[in-house]
Parts: sequence; C-alpha cells; structure tokens
Amino acid sequence: MKEEQVYIVDYELLSPIAFGKSNLFQGLKDNVLGGRTLTSFDASGMPFKVGAEIPKDLKYLYREEDERIVNTCKYDRKFELIVACYKVAEERFNSIVKNIKPEEGGVFLGVGADVTRFGLFEKELLALFESGDADLKDLIVSQNTMKGMLNTIWNPYDIHAIYVAEKMGLGAMQKTILTACTSSTQAIAFGFDAIKSRNIEVAVCGGTDSIINTIAMASFGKLGVIPESEQLEKIACTPFDKNRKGTLAGEAAGLVVLVSASFAERNNLIPIAEFLGYGNTLDGYKITAPDPSGAEMKNAMKLALKKAKIKPNQIDYIQAHGTATRHNDAIELAAIKSVFKDSLSGIDISSTKNRHGHAIAAAGIQEFNVLLNCFENDFVPGNINLKNPLDEEVTLVKENKYKRSEYAITNNFAFGGVNTSLVLKNLKK
Repeated sequence: MKEEQVYIVDYELLSPIAFGKSNLFQGLKDNVLGGRTLTSFDASGMPFKVGAEIPKDLKYLYREEDERIVNTCKYDRKFELIVACYKVAEERFNSIVKNIKPEEGGVFLGVGADVTRFGLFEKELLALFESGDADLKDLIVSQNTMKGMLNTIWNPYDIHAIYVAEKMGLGAMQKTILTACTSSTQAIAFGFDAIKSRNIEVAVCGGTDSIINTIAMASFGKLGVIPESEQLEKIACTPFDKNRKGTLAGEAAGLVVLVSASFAERNNLIPIAEFLGYGNTLDGYKITAPDPSGAEMKNAMKLALKKAKIKPNQIDYIQAHGTATRHNDAIELAAIKSVFKDSLSGIDISSTKNRHGHAIAAAGIQEFNVLLNCFENDFVPGNINLKNPLDEEVTLVKENKYKRSEYAITNNFAFGGVNTSLVLKNLKK
C-alpha cells in the first residue's frame, strides 16, 4: 500500500503580534513586538513587568456559549485562548470537515500546566470563611452553578481537546500532550503519525498556554531565563546575540488542520504545505537545561530529515527554537552546524520569539503557523535587534527578506530534554 502523504490545509493563530492569521503577515513584515507592560495581573513587587500578552478582550467570541464554557474561560486562560482561537476559525474549519465521519478525525493539543488564578476566588473565599463553613466540598459547590464535566476549580486536563473535538464532530481520538516547550510540536507530530498510519484522515493539532501569571513569571524568573526589568526597551529578547539576556514570557493559542492527500483530493482542498516528517528525541540531561553536547538536538534534526527523505542541502530555512537564553542558543547553533555542515551558507536561520515571546506549550504551534504564513508570502523573518551574532559561520538573518523557502525545518526543545523537529515542504504555486 502506498504511504499516505500529509497535507496542511488551514491554520489559525492568536498571538501577541497578530489577532488571527489574517493579520499575521502584517505583524511580521512590520516587525511588531508583542512585549508590553503587563496588565492581566498585578506585577507590583516583581522585577518582571513586561510580557507578550494578547491584549484583545476575547469574551465577545464565546459569550453565546454554554454557561459552563463561559465560566471555565473566566478561570482558565489556556481554555479561553483555545476557545477563542477555534471561534475565529470556526466557519473555515467546519467547512473542511463537513463530509467527515466522526471516526475519521481526531484532535491533538499541547497544553501548559494548570495555574489557578487565585485572585478570581478572593470574594468567594472570603464569603465562605466568613460564613463559618470551611468545607472544601461547599467551596466547590459555590463555584459551580451547573452540573457537568466542567468546573472552575478542577477541570479534566483534556477539556481543551474535547471542546474542539465536540465542536468539529471529530470522535476518533482527543489527545493532550504536556512536554513543556515541545507540547504542541509533538501534538502536530502525533497527528502526522495518526494520518500516516491511516487511523484517521483529518487531524486538528495545536496548543494553548500562557505564562502571563504570578506563579509562572516568578518560577521562570527564579530560573534566570527572564531578565529583570521594568522597562520595555531594556528587556529586548535577542536570540543568537552575544549579549542576549533571556527570553520574553508569552501566551498564544493555535490550531492547524492536517489531512491525508486522498482526503484533500476528494474534497478539493488546496494544501499550503506538505508535512514530510519529524524527529523526536530525549536526552534527560537536566530538568531545566539542555545537554551541553546537543547530541539529541542533532539527532532530532537528523531523524526529521531522514523521515522526510530529504538531504540537509535541500533545506532553505531553519526556524530555530532560539529562546535568547544563555545555554539554548549556543547549543542549538552548534547542533545545527553539526547537522548541516557544508550546506550552511545556503540556509537562512532565525527565531521569532523576539517578536511574540515564548508561549511554552504553545510555542511550537505559534512558530509552526508563523512558518506557514511565511510560506504563503515568500517571506523570511529577520532576527530583530540582532547586533552581535553569536556565530558568524551561519546565516543568522538580521533583516526581513522576501524569498521563497522550498523546504524548512522548525525546532523546539523543552525542559526535561525533549527535542522535536518538523520538516515542511512549501506547496504554494
């Protein structure tokens, strides 16, 4: 049996630099920077007052939803982001799957760790304890006006994937992945495998996350990966610069529709790109730092190229993980040099985290969708504010340029030593 090809036919993205894919290219070419003074929580007393927030109020997108959905959005930012992202793409996405049977489609989402927004519970907690009833069971009841699977304190961890699956009628599988910065990257890879193995014909993949909250900002700050600053101009995220000081905390939600080539043909769908293959490795060197040798970063890229059945010299663009942290950038560049060797002079390299920040579990889908947008517009994004390149032997793109990339590889590397690379072929005519 001939191996099934996997095509990408649509995508959507809510990002600090653009609300929806229709605005994404404008944000990229105008070098919009998503970093701004934090407004969604009180950062007073913290040395980190800048992040890449999505500033738009999203409530108008889901206000007609079931009360439980609306209530959960209030307490779970990740859920709110993925609901809003789906709503923006609802008509387009549902048109794609209008003729599909439930068992022919699945949903794969990378989701960040839960962070309770305690400030929202303050009034309820005070009222509860002032009444003299400190029973946790009563607190839960007080927070939920309707019976059902969703509540405002303990939600099942797969509600994000279940929500999208129910909306689109995709019943084959709903999978949730939590592998930090590779969560949504792996979700896309798992969707690829499900189509390749002919288990399903359509996979809606992506992810959602936000580290714009007190606990996450304090935790990442403690690790030393977010520079201490209260001023926007002093926190410039500069991947691959010798003077880089750290990454930009962010949030995002994105979805991408993968389909089998046969499904695309039957439904007259025009693909944006072909997903050729991926590499996935684990080094387990340290929970918060990559292996200094970069061995498994190299293997992830090598495996991706092997599965894609292309050679290193066919790659035109590398969308790097590029966090602007001291360890990641140097190790990633060394790994790239080891894999691509003599082909480096013809390969453009950049990271877009300086623009939209690091969305952790949603980093992969945000960057994947940025890459698709660049394919559609024959565009290569520059490394904004790059002044002192870490390595002169590779082509670290400083300025945006219009150039067609036929083949590209996108990298994401996570806490715990998870490394995932994806290879795409541009199908734009």
